[in-house]
Amino acid sequence: MNKKYLVLPAVLVVAAAAAAAAAVVATERTAGLLQDGRGGAVRVDESGPDGSGSGAKASDPVFSTVCFVNRENADDKNADDKSGMRLQYTLDVRSTNALNDPPKGSTPVGGGLKGWVGQWQSEVQAPDGCAKEMGRPEARYVTVTLKVSPVAIAGRDWDYASLKKDERTVILEAVENLAKQYDCAA
Repeated sequence: MNKKYLVLPAVLVVAAAAAAAAAVVATERTAGLLQDGRGGAVRVDESGPDGSGSGAKASDPVFSTVCFVNRENADDKNADDKSGMRLQYTLDVRSTNALNDPPKGSTPVGGGLKGWVGQWQSEVQAPDGCAKEMGRPEARYVTVTLKVSPVAIAGRDWDYASLKKDERTVILEAVENLAKQYDCAA
């Protein structure tokens, strides 16, 4: 399995198909936390640096690939998006030498990690040492960024407190999975 898939909680549904049913349900529930309330199965797509959906080069399995978490339209007759999918959120991993400043209204992520959870976007630094373990010794940090689609926010009736709680759950699971994969957990 390609390592970039372990960043996304939603993709773990596929990876966990052979595992116990309880683990699949918990992962599926976590992946589906950030959603617009209109139902539909969770689907994950990725886009690589060339925009073709091919993902990053094999030597760079995590970086330069954005994972899109979508919901399938249940009824195409009433769907706003004729592609059959509605974007719910994206996750991507970047190496960097500086962390972004938290926006106004954001809260610290907590859990012993550096980062913040905002109303539309969250950013969390992977544990120290992950950059080196991930083949990026020149980088000071590895960050996971989660961006929530406006349809998911509107589906929550702009309830930012509830949204931020679920954003925190999803991004912490993504960081935890990444740290486990590269054996760089704090």
